[in-house]
Amino acid sequence: MTQKKPLITLLVVCIGLLLAACDPLAPAPTPQVIVVTAVPSATPLPTATPAATHTPIPTSTPALEPSATPFPCDEESGQIFRFDSFRSTIAGETLRYRVYVPPCYQQTQRRYPVAFLLHGSGEREDQWEKIGATIALDQGFRLNVLPPMILVMPYFGTVGNDNYFPPDPSFESVLLNELLPAVDRDFCTWNNRDHRALGGISRGGFWAYSIGLRHPDLFGILGGHSAYMTEDLSAVPSPFNPLELALNSSLLLDAGLQLYLDNGAQDRSGVALQLLSSHLTTRNIPHTYVINPVGDHNDEYWSSHVSEYLAFYGRNWPKDITQLPSCLEPSPR
Repeated sequence: MTQKKPLITLLVVCIGLLLAACDPLAPAPTPQVIVVTAVPSATPLPTATPAATHTPIPTSTPALEPSATPFPCDEESGQIFRFDSFRSTIAGETLRYRVYVPPCYQQTQRRYPVAFLLHGSGEREDQWEKIGATIALDQGFRLNVLPPMILVMPYFGTVGNDNYFPPDPSFESVLLNELLPAVDRDFCTWNNRDHRALGGISRGGFWAYSIGLRHPDLFGILGGHSAYMTEDLSAVPSPFNPLELALNSSLLLDAGLQLYLDNGAQDRSGVALQLLSSHLTTRNIPHTYVINPVGDHNDEYWSSHVSEYLAFYGRNWPKDITQLPSCLEPSPR
């Protein structure tokens, strides 16, 4: 039987003097997106070393092409519910969160997919709003290029900013044992793993991968946007470190997770993300890793790509509301 090997597509672009191998006398190339994907293939590759090419390829992010059928709703925008007094018994602190519901959420009486979106270190629960996530969704609904979804945007407080892991009080325990059940109780959610995403910016991206890689039964889609993955193994215990999990976790081989990573070329977080992508590729675990040619570790970068993040989370979710389960019935499993 032919052994499956990873098919790796790697586009390397010479940007200014960033690559010493570039010919200084050659014409300056146009910066392009670098995309690394790992996809199982039944056909062996002729060589184990991927060939470098300067031919631009489109990003693997799903294209936002308008559908002929408009979003069937008269409302112009969704609604945000603020839970400012949510007291976490586990963390012993107030951990506010916000929930965005799509236009006509009340009228449709449908169950919606959910994306839990985590902020970066030093930020708060409004960071995803600041970078335009809710505006992008509203526009996507009107054009019918993004599927309707619920966004949950929590503040992770001290337990999220610091390295606390189970069995100690931790943000993971807050998310899994307090926040997730509260959202499923209070909102009409399509609450299975294929319709539940977990993503984050910077520190939030670390938590998304640390939690998500160990709980593929709860989250089927993970996103790490300039995710801060420390290479200092002493700072994060191995059972919770995404770099170690990508290399050693037996859960990942058959988990069927949809994985997305990205960073700007000027962002130092890219060093560890390249290592994470390499670990996943070594084990033939499908994922998408995008290095955008312009961008640093800031809101300006994330804002310019927030629509791509949402498109990835919802790429397999229905755009047609009539295809969503009824809220009057239990959620399909």
